[in-house]
Amino acid sequence: MKKRTGMLLGSVLMSLILGSNAFAGEPRTLCVYDPSGANGDAYLTMKDYQVAASAWGVDFTLKPYTNEKTAADDFTAGKCDAAFLTGVRARGFTKFAATVEALGATPSYELLGEAIKLMASPKVAPKMKTGDYETAMVMPMGAVYLMVRDRAWNSIEAIAGKKIATIGFDAAATHMVQLAGASMVAADISTFGGIFNNGAADICYSPATAFKPLELEKGVREKGGIVRYPIAQLTGQVLIHSSKFTPEFAQASRQYASDNYAKILTISTKSDKGIDAKYWIDIDDASRARYDSIFQSVRIKLRDEDKIYDKEMLGLMRRLRCKADASRTECAQKVE
Repeated sequence: MKKRTGMLLGSVLMSLILGSNAFAGEPRTLCVYDPSGANGDAYLTMKDYQVAASAWGVDFTLKPYTNEKTAADDFTAGKCDAAFLTGVRARGFTKFAATVEALGATPSYELLGEAIKLMASPKVAPKMKTGDYETAMVMPMGAVYLMVRDRAWNSIEAIAGKKIATIGFDAAATHMVQLAGASMVAADISTFGGIFNNGAADICYSPATAFKPLELEKGVREKGGIVRYPIAQLTGQVLIHSSKFTPEFAQASRQYASDNYAKILTISTKSDKGIDAKYWIDIDDASRARYDSIFQSVRIKLRDEDKIYDKEMLGLMRRLRCKADASRTECAQKVE
């Protein structure tokens, strides 16, 4: 009898301890977009995340998706308590964190790491939410580059008149194509590689991590290559329905992303190192400055007119860029 009474008291005490965390230990579904399904690097990274989340009181069941729109739709419909999506798709849920992917905003992996560290600060937590949607994690998935069928197309001016495979729902890319005087060939994440490879587009933009898996060397062929100028950073973002998780969970998750940035970056960019040096196209400072100017114009338009980019995040990213390189032309300006 004493033993049963002791067990009962122990259960009551445990309930009191966990009382402030109503969702501790409860099962949750994490829908994971990865083009390679359960065999891809993103999914495997989420398996590590799944283990970490158990220490924060959440037992995730992972559900793989090879179609990102379906994963996003299921998340919107509440079929997923959380979802792992690209930042481009996440922009439709929480604008602040997704703005880290703004064109030209994050020219290096070091700056992306600083931005993810910034987003892990408890002071920034309110910015990570929009209604019931919250960004609980941001992780690197590789710098995005222009891939061209002719090495001579290495400047903004040279792109004019060319056909670019463009993700239809990505307003930033659509506007960039228009500013460059190029024409858009509508694509999505699953089709742009084939469109570029079969010659239906002259140019595509893609993280270097996709170069080998999508066999993009078939598109660049002997005359083309990869312009060595990161036009953006692709990120993976864990979104949650915040009403189904505690604030402590979301904060622990964002801190996990910052603490494990170097490890995740190594996994996400391992294929970069396998790209043959012959494919890379270096550009001069003048071309780099021209790209910077065009991308700044895109960011300002999408901030002020289209309301796609978050003003505060753009300002934070500008300060990070200028801290890293005060000689940048934009550092004397105050337009972002």
